[in-house]
Amino acid sequence: MNIKTGYFKLFMALALILVLSILTPLKLITAEPGKSIAINLASYPLGFDPQTVLYDSEKILLNNLHEGLVVWDQGVLSPGMAAKWIVSADGKTYTFHLKDSYWSNGDQVTAFDFELSWKRILASEYVSSSRFLLDVIKNAYSYRVGNLKNTDEIGVKALDKQVLQVVLEKPCSYFLNLLTFPAFLPVHSKYIKEKDQNYAPGFCSNGPFQIGEWEPRNHAVLVVNQFYQGERGNIKEIKVTFLPPNTGVTIYTAGMIDLLEEPPFSMFGQYGSDLVQASTMGTGFIYLNTRRPPLNNMVFRKALSLAINRDLLVARTLGYRGIPATGLIPPGIADSKSGTDFRQTGGALLDPADGEKCLEQLYTAGYPNEDGYPEIDILVVDSVVPLEMTKILAEMWEINLGLKVKIEAVSYDQFLELASTGRFYTARQG
Repeated sequence: MNIKTGYFKLFMALALILVLSILTPLKLITAEPGKSIAINLASYPLGFDPQTVLYDSEKILLNNLHEGLVVWDQGVLSPGMAAKWIVSADGKTYTFHLKDSYWSNGDQVTAFDFELSWKRILASEYVSSSRFLLDVIKNAYSYRVGNLKNTDEIGVKALDKQVLQVVLEKPCSYFLNLLTFPAFLPVHSKYIKEKDQNYAPGFCSNGPFQIGEWEPRNHAVLVVNQFYQGERGNIKEIKVTFLPPNTGVTIYTAGMIDLLEEPPFSMFGQYGSDLVQASTMGTGFIYLNTRRPPLNNMVFRKALSLAINRDLLVARTLGYRGIPATGLIPPGIADSKSGTDFRQTGGALLDPADGEKCLEQLYTAGYPNEDGYPEIDILVVDSVVPLEMTKILAEMWEINLGLKVKIEAVSYDQFLELASTGRFYTARQG
């Protein structure tokens, strides 16, 4: 277990997600201009606000709807909305000069849109798990935690419509990389100021596409943003569904869709050259609210951890695409001092599952028989993969410890509100 300093939660790492898989025929790469394509994503989006994005499925949509100051182009950082940028000699001030770019309703994308969007995500009333990414900006952290009230003191300012100045707390070599994260994408100023739904994210976007049709949890249709000034592809319309993987592979095989995200790994051998995979990195974990009994008992928490068979959890949910977690930080991140792999240097922090030891710990914690066992609640975002992993986790606690486990699946906004204010027992995240 790893302690999150300054708050009342402990992390219990579960699994590391290492591979993102899709099915798509090679013919799409050379599709004729003006083609419509149909895709199926592994989970439905919880919204189109780029600053609240959580899952890869949402990022696939948002990358087509919105564009930031810089973008990745074939693995190289390249201009997006910014035509150029100048960095001060001390490495702390970035001045971005914007291109002549437009929202999908014809309004100009301005530096004021970026300034308001970045200050919006830092506001205490705004719910986002990505707010911390802006902490490199001068006074962003102080404002975010409530120590600073004046937004004018935050180090982001529109000098005019097309010039944005950003001042950092200290030089940050990866700042431009950070700008490719959804948290730094712009939202139309009129939506921020007036909450006018005509300017809502996705429906008023600055990327190559905009939302043409949307039925929550069912389907979406992305249509070309006629005002987009960047490089255009050969697709005029993207039809998106959100069916479970087993259903998705059936309609893919039948030729009804052109791309399937996260096909069933048990069938990978059948896909041939249609299977495209890319490495990614992330850790799934459980928050434990240590202000609530019996989670305030370290021995009880140890029992919960020993009851989790992470190998089996990964096998049943991620297959070969993931590996069991041995700590919160996944492999692939270099140690800042030695330069070697941080996880390898730090070693395993979690003990393997042990049916006998977990019961021993439970008894030692003061629960020698099932009569007094507490009910454990698990808070989780109502989305396919997180919910499936949570169900298996609950099953392990029920079988190995005899606990009663209740799963509470909520929207992303509800999850963040409940988790950030301590109104949960345990919560599945990552």
